[in-house]
Amino acid sequence: MGEMVHDTVGASDGSAAQLRERIKELSCLYAMARVAQQSHGTLRATLEAVLTTVPQGWQWPEHLQAALEVDDEHVGAYVTSTRAMVALLVINGTVRGRLVVAYPDAIELPGLPIFLPEEGPLLEKLAMEVATIVERHEQRERQAMIDRHMLNTDRLTVLSELTAGIAHELNTPLGSVLGFAELLKREEDAPTRRADLQRIIDSALAGREIVKKLMYFSCEMPSQFHLLDLNEQVRQTLRLLQHRLDEGAIRTALDLGPDALVVRVDAVQFAQVVSNLVLNALGAMPQGGGLRISTERSGKHAIIHVQDDGTGILPENIPRIFQPFFTTKPAGEGTGLGLAVVHGIMKAHGGHITVSSEPGVGTLFTLSFPFPPTP
Repeated sequence: MGEMVHDTVGASDGSAAQLRERIKELSCLYAMARVAQQSHGTLRATLEAVLTTVPQGWQWPEHLQAALEVDDEHVGAYVTSTRAMVALLVINGTVRGRLVVAYPDAIELPGLPIFLPEEGPLLEKLAMEVATIVERHEQRERQAMIDRHMLNTDRLTVLSELTAGIAHELNTPLGSVLGFAELLKREEDAPTRRADLQRIIDSALAGREIVKKLMYFSCEMPSQFHLLDLNEQVRQTLRLLQHRLDEGAIRTALDLGPDALVVRVDAVQFAQVVSNLVLNALGAMPQGGGLRISTERSGKHAIIHVQDDGTGILPENIPRIFQPFFTTKPAGEGTGLGLAVVHGIMKAHGGHITVSSEPGVGTLFTLSFPFPPTP
């Protein structure tokens, strides 16, 4: 009888231990689900929260260490141990990382086995939950990017319509000011008054250039595309700007490819693109410096690099430099339209523009124009 009682007590203890482990497993999964529901911050913060819930599902949570690897990001710290379990993170059918749990070799554990049979499937379930969290986070980021793009598109459409109207309204009075000022100057003999009239003419011409930029931005300027050699177009544009470059003590280096880069462009708009980039470089080098323009053929595209060793662009400003009216220049020294116009012209040509910059080192703009399809 005594032996039978002993067996019953042993079985009862075993069932109780199993029940405790089962409760811990369910509590761990429940905590993980809570983290997944509340994962609206950064992905790293969510993964750190995940790691705080993992140990509670194991038989010795106070000793367990957990770590996550997703792509190039590592969260959590664990020691190299022979007592470890690993589960892969499979996201959209691709292995993107792993979930690791381990007991440090230096720690003496109270008994065997190190890992219970139930803990292997638990680790797999947790890895699946983590994969789902990462996938949802990336879906939210993609949707947010799409929403921002749509919002910017709507804003640009409205802005384009407004600037087109403004440009048309300004053209007439500017033309009148310019015409009358030139007429008065022609009939004026006094040097002082002629100088004043010339200032009026220069200001009106500057205003007309701003109107032209507004019209480029709003796509009101009709394009006239022709097959032209970009190398020759670059040379022509630089000849027009050489006086400004000399005044600014800019050393210009041309490294144009040996082959003709014939693409379909509007010559005037292309000159506007190169001029804006060169003048931006000039403004970034107030004490003089070096400007390098190079061209090359890359697959189906003609590439132009415009590089300066000026003041550079702050990292936080790079995402905004192509936005209309964004400028870091003091009030009255820039319209913020130059790079917006460049971006619009490149888009109209089926090309694209990229920028890389380091403050204090310089800036590199890269233009890419598609070659016309061969017949």
